[in-house]
Amino acid sequence: MPRPRSLDLTGVHRRVLGAVARCVEEFGSASLPDLVAELGLAGVTSLAPTLKVIERNGFVEVLGGGKRGRRRWVILTERGKAALGLGGLKVLGEIPAGPLAEAVQRCDSFINNRDLLPHRHNDFLLLVRGDSMVGDGILPGDKVLLRPNVQVQNGEIAAVHVGDEFLATLKHVHFEPGRNRITLKASNPDYEDVIAPASDVRVAGVFRGLIRIP
Repeated sequence: MPRPRSLDLTGVHRRVLGAVARCVEEFGSASLPDLVAELGLAGVTSLAPTLKVIERNGFVEVLGGGKRGRRRWVILTERGKAALGLGGLKVLGEIPAGPLAEAVQRCDSFINNRDLLPHRHNDFLLLVRGDSMVGDGILPGDKVLLRPNVQVQNGEIAAVHVGDEFLATLKHVHFEPGRNRITLKASNPDYEDVIAPASDVRVAGVFRGLIRIP
């Protein structure tokens, strides 16, 4: 039975990915002999086990080989590039644009740079589920670009966690300082406001755009 894929990178895995990126930048490609030299290893056999693991987990592809003397090359996948902050955006899962539900916080895919709007390091994407934000042009199946670690302004759209169970939703965030509470508003009149104590609301990311791929 094959081992399951892992999304985690060990220090050794990250070091190998970094070596691939440096070889590509310096030589235009990353062959196994180049990587061995870059990493200061004794030979290809020292690299092979680690390379096999990170290839299985989707961070690199190994091309070539097969025939004796035929050189093998290592290329970074979109997942590998994103892990190094070199390009691509993580799709962390789904965010309900409707009633509160648990958001899936698992990186299961990446969007290629050619399909992206401008973004910053640490920005991420969530797939929209539900139609409560259609008044803002955010449709089910869209991928919303979210920016963590910034202050959400009154009335802005954000992905927020509510309560100890970390139920998540995408809504307009309205502050009510005098009452120490926050109202989460949809842009579809079919949905009622969600009102919660300010201490129970945590912002995961502030809306900065969306991607709609036919």
